[in-house]
Amino acid sequence: TSFEQRFIALRCHDTIAPTGTLAQGVGAAQINALGEVYEQKYGIRTMERVLGTVRENLEGRGPCYLRTMGITPEQADDLQKAYLNMSPSQTLRWLESSPPNEHNVQIDGTEPYITGGHTASGYVVDLNRATTLPGLFAAGDVAGGCPQKYVTGAFAEAEIAATAIANTINNEQLTMNNYGDESELRKAELEGYFFRSDYAVDALEEEMQAVMDEQAGGISQHYQYTRESLDRASEKIAQLAERAKSPGARDMQELVYILELQERLTVCAEVIRALKELAA
Repeated sequence: TSFEQRFIALRCHDTIAPTGTLAQGVGAAQINALGEVYEQKYGIRTMERVLGTVRENLEGRGPCYLRTMGITPEQADDLQKAYLNMSPSQTLRWLESSPPNEHNVQIDGTEPYITGGHTASGYVVDLNRATTLPGLFAAGDVAGGCPQKYVTGAFAEAEIAATAIANTINNEQLTMNNYGDESELRKAELEGYFFRSDYAVDALEEEMQAVMDEQAGGISQHYQYTRESLDRASEKIAQLAERAKSPGARDMQELVYILELQERLTVCAEVIRALKELAA
């Protein structure tokens, strides 16, 4: 459910560090390359902060920044300490170049996030975090329909699910089916990857990323897409899914990469399907 809800965050350029501490902690306004404050023009909610930055870049007034020049040395020092705890790469950037009170911080939108604390996509769950598959529970990033939970919310969901699982075990007589034949077939299928010399999985992963970026509204397309581009993306992802059945693995780790890619291609197909509903 909810795979149409992609989350695009406003982040510091290159380091992908959060910008909220800059905007709220020292009141850093969003400005374009002309020095104009544009945040009030579009709004200051998360989606509006990203939209404004994308529009300013598209209309030739980028790159965009958070205006930190002029803050006190004490504020700059506090920011470096705060980011050392939260996103060390940003502090290292300041230490390598200059502190934030001497240069404004360039900002960009991220790649679209599909799952995680900010988004709503995942398995359909009930109040006990039980999925539609009996015995399978989902909490945290994979629980669908409940965004903005973050780490503490994921802990709470895990406790809800664990309590429900314990009650299920206490109240029901659990039985185990015999999966012997099925598991042997699956084992043979997985072992088959070790006897192939076909292409490595890395190339397929790069193709997948390119398709989703260029055809399904990625950062290079300023998050825009059309029904036609989604149709093309769907076709290419289906082709990649077929090809992902035949790479060769040299060890168990490479086998995990292959299986991860197959799962991610399934997610890609679902994201495209959900976006098509919006584009219809």
